[in-house]
Amino acid sequence: MEKKDFYEMNGETLIVHLPEELDHHSVEKIREGTDELFLAKRIRNVVFDYGNTSFMDSSGIGLVMGRYREVRYLKGDIFITCVNQKVSRILEISGLYRVAKQAKEVEDALKMIQTNYCG
Repeated sequence: MEKKDFYEMNGETLIVHLPEELDHHSVEKIREGTDELFLAKRIRNVVFDYGNTSFMDSSGIGLVMGRYREVRYLKGDIFITCVNQKVSRILEISGLYRVAKQAKEVEDALKMIQTNYCG
């Protein structure tokens, strides 16, 4: 997956399609890309799509927490979607489910955002 394939914008929402392995190497590339987008665009919410992710280490936790700090300034939210059982356990143990909202699919997260901010 090329760098540009990781990201998708939907209004003020950045959707990050995470790779199969979310490790230090891949997280650094994603962090750089999201930092660039935060500077260039108005991003209020971030949806992390774990649909392709089968492995995640602690750097993946840091990625989500870093983006969480960014969106909180704008009264936005972080969403975690399409998580398999193995990755879900890591997210649960790390406490990320306490700061991030969960949705089954990316579309569900977008609907939650639409409902929260538009009506």
